[in-house]
This record gives sequence, structure tokens and C-alpha cells, in this order.
Amino acid sequence: MPRTLAGLLIVLLSASFLPAQNSSALINEALDKQVKLNFAAKTPLPQIIQVIANDTGVRIDVTPDVWALLPWGEQTAIAATIENQTLRQALEAMTRTLGLTFVLQNEAVEFQPVPALRRIGRRATLPELEVLNFLASTPLGASGNQMPLKDLLAQVDARLEEGKSAFAVENRLPAEQTAQIGVPRNATLMDGLEAIPKSTAGTWYPWGKTLVVVPKEEPIRNQLARTITVRFNDMDISQVLSELATRSGVPFTIEPGAVGKVNADARKVRLDLYNATVQQALESLSGFTGLSYTVNDKGVYIWNPSTSSSSPAREPLAGMIQLDNGMQVFFPQSQVPA
Repeated sequence: MPRTLAGLLIVLLSASFLPAQNSSALINEALDKQVKLNFAAKTPLPQIIQVIANDTGVRIDVTPDVWALLPWGEQTAIAATIENQTLRQALEAMTRTLGLTFVLQNEAVEFQPVPALRRIGRRATLPELEVLNFLASTPLGASGNQMPLKDLLAQVDARLEEGKSAFAVENRLPAEQTAQIGVPRNATLMDGLEAIPKSTAGTWYPWGKTLVVVPKEEPIRNQLARTITVRFNDMDISQVLSELATRSGVPFTIEPGAVGKVNADARKVRLDLYNATVQQALESLSGFTGLSYTVNDKGVYIWNPSTSSSSPAREPLAGMIQLDNGMQVFFPQSQVPA
């Protein structure tokens, strides 16, 4: 049975069908038209998306990490009555309720997690989604265009208390107390918090009943701890790294030439992952290909310790052991008993 998020009341209006070759201009036009839709309670989000696409002609895509972060994945359900609003207004309300946002692409509208939801690195709880909705819909009420970090967090804390939220702010960046944070006067609480990563070495996300403000590297490690189930069958190492970056939501920066230095026998990856973390996948790839990686406040940086094409050839592999979670451990010929 699908689980249901509490009472979402939204409103849309009726739009004419768009041609198959949607352009961003046509989609924008459709977003500003009114629609009227009525969704019964306990309707899974994918079904709602399909109905909206059928009735408006606007295709809605969803990034893979959305389903990994919503409380019940594709079974996450909402109740929505949509009338007397534009499609754009309805999608804004719907996505905000789920801790998502939407972006206009060339051929579709794409649902994405808001940055704070992505930083959690696991399925969000209902209270965490509720506080994200509160932050995105509540004005910060800043009196100027800049304020010290400690004042910004105190103001967010005060708004949470006024809204009778169970959440409170926990600041783990004591050295950044006086850092000046730029915020527009019409900023929401979320806008104010999202200004923190732009001005300091810290970032934020909801966790349990707390809005934690932490060094940027911490949520990146959370995201790399996300479990995935995927099979790579003779896939090029560059494609595998790209897929891991997409699934984790973490930027991967690859040193120029690093992949080119990997020996030919290690460039095609065969790897079955079952509920393995992205970091475990990186460790396995590192052992197999000789690539190294590090995690920093910008994401994952990957390089190849080999510094020249004259480096000695990589020792041939003699075998592989597959663990219960799908991780593969490779061993070279020198480690095989005579």
C-alpha cells in the first residue's frame, strides 16, 4: 500500500496538448496556463506525474536520486486537488511539499531534489520534508543585504520557534560565527541557509529534529555512503565513474589523462553491486584500475598515481572474489601460491 504525505492542496488548470517535439518555449507557455486536476488520496507520485503529462502535454522527468531520497521511493504518495492555478504554481507547490524543485529542460520539466535533501544522503523522514517545506515557504525577514552567520542562524531558529516546529539549529562551525552572509531582503529561510555555502566553508541540511550547519565535506561523505544496486557489464571506466557521480549526487573531478593511463585490461569494468555504498564501489574500482581518489569540500577528486607512460605495466590479474554485497576483490598473479 502506498504511504501518503499529509494534505497537499494544490491547484492547476487545463492546457492544450503540446506537439511531441516540445521546446522550452512551448513548455514555458504551457506552465503559465491553468489546469484543473483532482487526485484521489494515496496516489503515488509517478501516477500523478503521468496524469499531468497526459492532460497538459508537458513531459515530466525525475532524476534517479529523487526516488532514493523520498521516504518510500516511487511509492511515496500525495493527495492533491488542483484548480484555479497555473501549472507552474501547482508544480512549485507539489515539489516544495516533497523537498524537490523542478528545472525546465529542452524537452521536459525535470524534478530534482533541493540541495539540502540531496545532502542528507539517505531517505528523508516526513518531519525532514515538512521542515524543508516550511523553510522554503517562510520569509526570512532580513533587514539588510548582509548579516553575520550567527545572526542568520538565530533568525532561522526564531522563525522555527514561531512556527512551532520541533526543529532547532545546531551550528558546528564555531570559527565562522562572524562571517558575513549575503541575503536578499525577500529571501526565504531556505534562501538564507543556502547562502551559507556561498560565503563560508560550511553547509547545512536537516537531520532528525535538527538543522545542522557543518563543514562542506560532511554531507558529501553522507552522499557517498548511499547504497546502490547496479550492474556494470564490460562498461568503460569513464562511464562507470559518471554513473556513480550521478547516483550519489556528488561531483567527480577527474585529473586530465588519469583514465588514459589505466592499463587496457582494466578499462572495461565488470561489477555487480547490491546494496553497496558508492564509496565501496570507488574502493573496488581503485583496487582494480590503480586510480586513486580523495574526498574534499568540492566532491570527489580522482587521479592516477602513474606519472608517465613509461611506468611499468600493471601486473596481470589472476582472479577475483565476489563478496555478498556484490563488491569484487581482485588479486594479481604474484599473490597466488605456487
